Amino acid sequence: MQETVNILLVDDEPKGLFALEAILEPLGQNLTKARSGREALECSLANDFALILLDVRMPGLDGFETASLIRERGRNKSTPIIFLTAGDESETLRGYAAGAVDYVFKPVNTEILRSKVAVFVELARTLEIVRRQGEEHKRAEEAIKELNTNLVRHAAQLEAANKELESYSYSISHDLRAPLRAIDGFARILQEDQRDKLDDEGRHQLEKISDNIGKMSAMIDDLLEFSRLGRSPVSRREIDMTALAREVVDEIQSVPGQRVPPCTLKPLPAARGDRTLIHHVWINLLSNAVKFTGHREAPLMEIGGGSKGQENVYYVRDNGAGFDMRYYDKLFGLFQRLHTSAEFPGTGAGLAIVQRVVVRHGGRVWAESKVDAGATFYFTLPKNTASPPTFPEE
Repeated sequence: MQETVNILLVDDEPKGLFALEAILEPLGQNLTKARSGREALECSLANDFALILLDVRMPGLDGFETASLIRERGRNKSTPIIFLTAGDESETLRGYAAGAVDYVFKPVNTEILRSKVAVFVELARTLEIVRRQGEEHKRAEEAIKELNTNLVRHAAQLEAANKELESYSYSISHDLRAPLRAIDGFARILQEDQRDKLDDEGRHQLEKISDNIGKMSAMIDDLLEFSRLGRSPVSRREIDMTALAREVVDEIQSVPGQRVPPCTLKPLPAARGDRTLIHHVWINLLSNAVKFTGHREAPLMEIGGGSKGQENVYYVRDNGAGFDMRYYDKLFGLFQRLHTSAEFPGTGAGLAIVQRVVVRHGGRVWAESKVDAGATFYFTLPKNTASPPTFPEE
């Protein structure tokens, strides 16, 4: 239901007020009556009106004087005024100068007056809607501004907490090296000096201690590396990604005794980023592909990429062991593994490092796989100014 508006009717003649009221009552608005200019001023100071119908010829303050005073007093200074007059059209110029928006000549035509008033009523309703929407918009802007302020503050707090946590992780990992070296030293002493005095079970337990020292040392190294990559500044320069990927493949192939599958390297779009950090991404993704194709009779690797929207997309695909997508949420977690260490060695830090580096560059990482059907790992970097090749449709 639409809200009603206030309309002020001003006429010194009771018959005139009665006639105006009768004409406008069907519109269903709030009608306030005044029988003089002074009474009209009092009403205009006490209430807001959507429209004022003002008789021109009144004793004391006439309509022109009353209109001028209403305009000077603020509350209804912008309220439309329709003058009612029995005079000729010569009065209209003076009325418009006093602030009139329209004239209605007496005797009043009922339909014309009602139609004109209805237009101003609708205008007042529309202006009120706009005003309220403006207030709501302003409140929304203030709420968004406050939300952004809180968001910036919380982001700063989170960044400080993350830095503190990384520093703590780095410190703890570094401090763990000393006791681990001591344990390793004692184990070596036992192995060298007491091995002949131990039975088979004792020697077996000693070997398990040495193995676990090695695993623990590798985890500490990975944790330190993970922490270091989160603290290192990102130096952004142009990177020839095809050359960098080829360099990493050559690096992996040069490791003595490592079985590296045939690798197809497709042209890659150039990137802008920290070459040293992006090197970590390629080395971890390609090392994983080598590792998880280790049980294949005909292992294969493929490196490719292209452009989609505002991103450059890169991928490493293999035909290795794959993984169950039901456990995807664990894939990029630090020290999370989807295969046992007996099946495939490693600490489970590589993909966490990949994600950390890529996210710091403003990119994304994801993977697609099926058990025993290989896996494809994707990562993106914001597109540079070069024109990369179109990303191939799968």
